[in-house]
Amino acid sequence: MTREASMAIYPELSGRSVVVTGAAGGIGEQAARAFHAQGAHVFLLDIHAEGVKAAAGELGERATGLAADITDEAQVARAFDAIQSTGRGLDVLINCAGGYRKLLTVEQMDLEEWDRTVALNLRSVFLCCRAAIAPLKQSRAGRIINVTSISGRTVHAASSPAYGAAKAGVTQLTRFLAYELGPHGITANTIAPLTTLTPRVAALRSQEDLDRIAAQVPLRRLATVDDHVAAMLYLASDGASFVSGVNLDTNGARVML
Repeated sequence: MTREASMAIYPELSGRSVVVTGAAGGIGEQAARAFHAQGAHVFLLDIHAEGVKAAAGELGERATGLAADITDEAQVARAFDAIQSTGRGLDVLINCAGGYRKLLTVEQMDLEEWDRTVALNLRSVFLCCRAAIAPLKQSRAGRIINVTSISGRTVHAASSPAYGAAKAGVTQLTRFLAYELGPHGITANTIAPLTTLTPRVAALRSQEDLDRIAAQVPLRRLATVDDHVAAMLYLASDGASFVSGVNLDTNGARVML
């Protein structure tokens, strides 16, 4: 059984149009795979042209890969124009793109690194959400799902202050979206992962470090990509039609209100 086949089945997602950012790898790529397995048409967005085209190519029919720097207003506009030109509309937007390059303190961080990190994690979400509003208003089940982080709610040594500030901003932006778009039947929610066991994380961290992080989680393990994707599928489903403005923690009780 494939990992996608082991997910809960949501028949209502079949035929829906889903945009996933950061879809060339990690959580974004697996989210695209999971929604595709549910029968959705998936548009994969990523700055890495070869990676996003390859990911879409592996999925085959009902998958379209688009290369775009989603921190750039003009490129976001072109990407969403291309999506709309297919005539498929838009039902679900999932913002997975994010991250940071350097682990620096506030004192160590220069303005360039601050701006780069905030642009990738907050500006990109604003631009994509804004571009998605008009087509989502035409959907019968519009959904916005933004990926934030426990770093947006707590301080720890293994994160970046710019990343944490940006992710906190994503949470508040999503609340505004839920408030403003509710009258149009559109829900907006976030999920808040903690350190997730991806190939990239496994390559960057020692097993001792991973074990230490897992020991701090009440469920005594690291998150998997599937933990987050399962939450996304639920939030996109008809069963979550009255769930909006919510931050869904997928962190094993590591951080609780």
